[in-house]
Amino acid sequence: MKKTIILLCGTLAFLGSVAQSIRGIVKDADENTLSYVNVVLLEKNQSTITNNKGLFKFTNLKDGIYHLQISFVGMVTIEKLTLINDGVSVDLGEIIMLNASFKTQEVVVTATKTPRLLNSIPATIEYISQLEINVIPSQKIDEKLKYTAGVLVDRPFGIFGKSAISMRGVVSSEPGRQLTLVDGVPINKSDGGGVNWNRIINSDIEHIEITKGPSSSIYGSNAMGGTINLITKRPKDKGVSGSAKIFYGKYNTLGSGFNLMHKFNDGSKGFYYALSGKYLESDGYITVPDSIRQDTDTLVFVKEQAANARLGYLFSNSTFVELEYNYYDDHRGQGSKIKLEEGSTADFDTHFIKSKYKTKIGQFYIDLNGFYQLESYLRTAEKEKNGDYTLYHVRSDRLDYGMLSSINTSFRHHNLSLGADYRNGSVHGIDEYQTSTDRVINQGEINHINIFFQDQIRITDNIRSIVAVQYAFSHFYNGAFTIEEPTNVTSFMIADIGSLTEKFWNGFSPSISLQYDLSEFLNIYSIASSGFRAASLDDMTRTGFINIGYKQANSNLTPETINNVELGSRFTKNKIHISANTYYSRGYDFMHYIATGETLFGGKKIIYKKQNISDVEIYGTEANVKYVFNKWISLGVNYSHNKSIIKRFDKRADLENKILTYSPQNMFNIITIIKNKKWLSSVSIHWQDKLFLDEENTFVIDALIGLDLRLSYRFFNGFGAGINVQNVLNEQHMVSSDQVSLGRFFTFELNYKF
Repeated sequence: MKKTIILLCGTLAFLGSVAQSIRGIVKDADENTLSYVNVVLLEKNQSTITNNKGLFKFTNLKDGIYHLQISFVGMVTIEKLTLINDGVSVDLGEIIMLNASFKTQEVVVTATKTPRLLNSIPATIEYISQLEINVIPSQKIDEKLKYTAGVLVDRPFGIFGKSAISMRGVVSSEPGRQLTLVDGVPINKSDGGGVNWNRIINSDIEHIEITKGPSSSIYGSNAMGGTINLITKRPKDKGVSGSAKIFYGKYNTLGSGFNLMHKFNDGSKGFYYALSGKYLESDGYITVPDSIRQDTDTLVFVKEQAANARLGYLFSNSTFVELEYNYYDDHRGQGSKIKLEEGSTADFDTHFIKSKYKTKIGQFYIDLNGFYQLESYLRTAEKEKNGDYTLYHVRSDRLDYGMLSSINTSFRHHNLSLGADYRNGSVHGIDEYQTSTDRVINQGEINHINIFFQDQIRITDNIRSIVAVQYAFSHFYNGAFTIEEPTNVTSFMIADIGSLTEKFWNGFSPSISLQYDLSEFLNIYSIASSGFRAASLDDMTRTGFINIGYKQANSNLTPETINNVELGSRFTKNKIHISANTYYSRGYDFMHYIATGETLFGGKKIIYKKQNISDVEIYGTEANVKYVFNKWISLGVNYSHNKSIIKRFDKRADLENKILTYSPQNMFNIITIIKNKKWLSSVSIHWQDKLFLDEENTFVIDALIGLDLRLSYRFFNGFGAGINVQNVLNEQHMVSSDQVSLGRFFTFELNYKF
C-alpha cells in the first residue's frame, strides 16, 4: 500500500510537470472565425497568429498563471488570465472580439528584436497590414509605403525604373542611410548602400514594420535614418493555401504573381514551405519630352522575373529552423539606341539566401541568422560623339554576407538582449570597352562587427524604458583602382590608378527611451538616440563618370553620425487612433560630392570627390488620425512637416542653410478603405511640397498631388477581379534636364485565393 501511494504521488508530480497547452478559437460578433489575429503570451515572450479556422495554440507549458493579449484590426483588444493546474491543458473555447478599436495593438519585432505589442514600445513605429498591402494600387512593394507619414518614395518612372526611400529627410540622396530588412536580415548593398526594391515579390510579404529615427544601437550601420522590415508569409495551419493573379495594363504591360504555402502537420511540429514568384514585361514609354526628343531616344522597356522558396521545420512553438532562397532576373531598356538592336540596357541578377534557427534553452531565447546576397550587375552602353562610336559593358559583382545572433531572457522587470553581428561586403567592377582594349577595374571589401546590449525595463505598471548601446567596428581593405591595356579612351584616368588606403573605424551608438501610460487609452514617450553610417564601397573605390561629371574614389571617408531626440504620444479609444511626434536631429560629417577645382576635356567635365564636409540640422513633426466608421469603412489621414538644412559646409559656404535634396517640407496623405465580403476598394491621395534635386537648390520639383484608386470584386469560390489606377490626375514632372516622370498608369487583374 505504501509503495502504491508513493507511486501515485510520483505520477501526479510527473503529470504536473509535463508540458501542456493553451488553445482557443477567435470569432467576431457574427460568429465568423478570424484569421491572422495577434495572440501574445506575455510570460513566455511568445506570439502567434490564428490560422484560417481562427485557431491559436501555445504548447510546452507547465503549471502556472498565464496572461494572454488578443488583438486584431478594428477590434477591441482582449486580455485574458488563465491557469494551468495539475498538468491539464486549457481550451478557452470560442473568444468573441467586438468591433471598435482601430489597429494599434499589432505585434512587432523590428524596434526591439523581440515580439512586443506596438503600443507598449517607446518608439515611433508604423505598421502596414496585409489589408493595406492588398488595397494600395501598385506593382512594387515600396510604393505601399508612400502613404506613411514622413516617408518619401521616389520612383518617378514607375515599374520602368528604380526606387529610393527617404524618411524624415535624413536619407536625402544617400540610400544607405536607411536600413531595409527582410525578416530582420539586411538587404542593403555595401556597394552604393541602396536596395533593389524591384526584386521583392509583393505576394510574399505578410506585413511591413517601419521604425523611424536612428536604430544603430541594435542594427549598426545604415540604420541612421530608421529601419524598414518586410515580414514574409508562413503557413499557420495544416494544408495548402495561397493566391495567384494575372494582370494586363497600359504600355502593353503583362504580369503575374503567386504565393503557395503548405504546412504538413497540425500543431507546433513538422515541415512547412512557402513558394512565391512574379513575372512582368512591358514595352514602356519614352522618357524624353517631345520638344527635345532625338532619333536615338527610345522606349524604357522592362522584363523581369523572380522566385522565392522557403522551407522550414518546427520542433516546437519555441524552436524552428528555416532556409530560404530568392532569385531575381531583369532586363531593362535605358531609353537610348544607336546601333544595338535594344539600345543601352541594364540587368540586375540577384541570388539571395538566408537561414534562421531559433530555439529556447532554459530561460534563454536564441536567434541565429545567416545571409548571402550576390547581385551581378551588367550595363551595356553605347554612345556616339563627333562620329566616334563607343560600346562598353559595365560589369559589377556586389557580394554581401554575414551572421546575425542574439540571445534574450527575462527576469523580474527586465527583458535583456545581447547580440553580435558580422557582415562582409565586397565589389569587383569592370568597365570593359568593346571598341577598344581598355578595361577599367575597381574593387574593395569592408567588414562590420557590431555588438549590442538592450534592456527593456518595466519600472512600474505604467512606466517602461528601453536602454540600448552598440559598439561597431569597421575595416576597409583590398581597395584598388586599375586600368588594363589603356588607350586614349581612358588615358585621362591613369593618374588615379593604384591601391587605396586601408581604413579602420569604431565607435558607440547609445539610445534610451521612456514611456508613461497616462491611462489605458493614452501614453507619451521620449527618445534620445544616435546613429552612424560607413561610406559605401562605390564612393571609396570607383572612379568614373556620374550624372554631374567625373568622380574620383576617396578611401579616406569616415562614418557619418547623427544624434536625435524625440517626443511622441498615442491615443486609442473605441473607433479612433491618434498619434503625434516631434523630433530634432543633428548630423555630422555628412558626405557630399565636392568639385576638386580640376576639369577634363578642356573644362567640359568637372572632377568631383565625395568628402565628409557638412553638418545638418533636421527637425519636424508628424501626426496621424485613423478612424473606423464601421466594419466596412475606415479612414486614415496623416501630415508631416520636416526641415532638413545644411548648417555647416566646409569649402562651400554658399550651400549653408540650403535644403537637403529629396526632402519636401510638408506631406499630406489620405487613404479610405471600403470593404465587405465581396467588394474591396480604396481611394488614396498623396500631396507633397516642392523638393530639390541638387544641393544648390536650383533644380526644383514643384509641389504635386497624386490620386490612386483600386476596386476589386470577389465572385465565387475564391475568384475575383480588380482594377488599379495610379496617378489618376496624370501628374508628370521633369526628373532631370531631359527626362519626364511616368504619368497615369493602370492595370486590370484576375485573381484567385485558396
